[in-house]
Amino acid sequence: MNIILCTSLDFDIPCAAINRIDHLKNALGPLGVKIFTCGSSSLLTKNYQFKKDKIYFKKTNKFRVLPKALKYNANAAIFYKKYLGNLISTLNIQGIIIYSMFSTLVEPITKIARESKVFVITDGGEKYSVNFQNIINGINYMQYRAIFYSFKKIDGLMVCSPRWKKYATSIRKPSILLPSFMPKQKYSKVNKIKKIKKNFNVIFMGALSPREKPKTIFNAINICNQLGYDFKLMIIGKQGFNFVQKISYNIMKIKFRNNKNIKFTGFISKTKKNNLLNSADCFVLLRPSCKETFHLFPTRLPEYFQTQKPVVITDVEPFSIFYKHKKEVYFIDKNNNSKDLAYAFIDLYNNPKLSKEIGMNGKRYAEINYSYDILGPKIKKFIKKFV
Repeated sequence: MNIILCTSLDFDIPCAAINRIDHLKNALGPLGVKIFTCGSSSLLTKNYQFKKDKIYFKKTNKFRVLPKALKYNANAAIFYKKYLGNLISTLNIQGIIIYSMFSTLVEPITKIARESKVFVITDGGEKYSVNFQNIINGINYMQYRAIFYSFKKIDGLMVCSPRWKKYATSIRKPSILLPSFMPKQKYSKVNKIKKIKKNFNVIFMGALSPREKPKTIFNAINICNQLGYDFKLMIIGKQGFNFVQKISYNIMKIKFRNNKNIKFTGFISKTKKNNLLNSADCFVLLRPSCKETFHLFPTRLPEYFQTQKPVVITDVEPFSIFYKHKKEVYFIDKNNNSKDLAYAFIDLYNNPKLSKEIGMNGKRYAEINYSYDILGPKIKKFIKKFV
């Protein structure tokens, strides 16, 4: 079976969405489902180009008067309107997966799918909050048009949270719950329960946007240091992908620049990243209690579980649906208080046995729910319904 996965993503820029797509390809490939992925590149001079199972299309700059996000998706839609029909015929495509939650991409691709007599489903997870930035950027318009109109035209949805699954049921569309994948990466095993050591390494991976609660994390490390604990925080990943993230990142970096226990790596290689993840004593992932959080599942979470190290996470949906406190994760209250987070770090530091048990349970949960061997057959069975 041949599937084409259509995105508006820039394939030149690494991101969590591209990681999810690559995992989907790797999970389905051995089962006889070949996925061709389609995304943009600013390096191309021709309209589009094949590189193995990837299709790169040229970035255009039309619709200059439109808001940024709307313009980005509208430009991607131009490519699909012109060439998707031919690609379906040339590659013997049986179905389309649209990696987007926006009407600007969903509607034209769905129309082409109907004309080509192939099925069309979506994959994605973000449900953006209604705020000034998202309104002027066109994000809220594209998303809510998709929710109230565009998604009703497709065949089914792959969703990352129970909230999205409930939505799919409400519009009478078949869906499959696909939170995230656990990468096939081996880490050194945690065998013996180590005695309490002097230092404690906390790792955060991702962009320091306001929803990640960076101030709470940094203040918690400061509190621990002031109490005499030698705790270190490592921030992995490139920062400042957009205007809001740049402001948040710069404010935090200036405020905590004198704390030598807080370090930023920037973008690093996969090998170096995996080595740092393996060196962690725990990970931290915070979220505010809001609709945006309820609909989303961070792709990095199964990657944390895989290391067999504990994850400190906010006790909000969807995490509160999947996990239990001091079993698969260590929950802190939804208020995201710095003192609560500091106590969580100290508790894990003082209780190596508890830390090990949470890490082992988290990995076991990920193997049962997020591995290729589990998700691959489920996704294939779901897709075959539409062929």
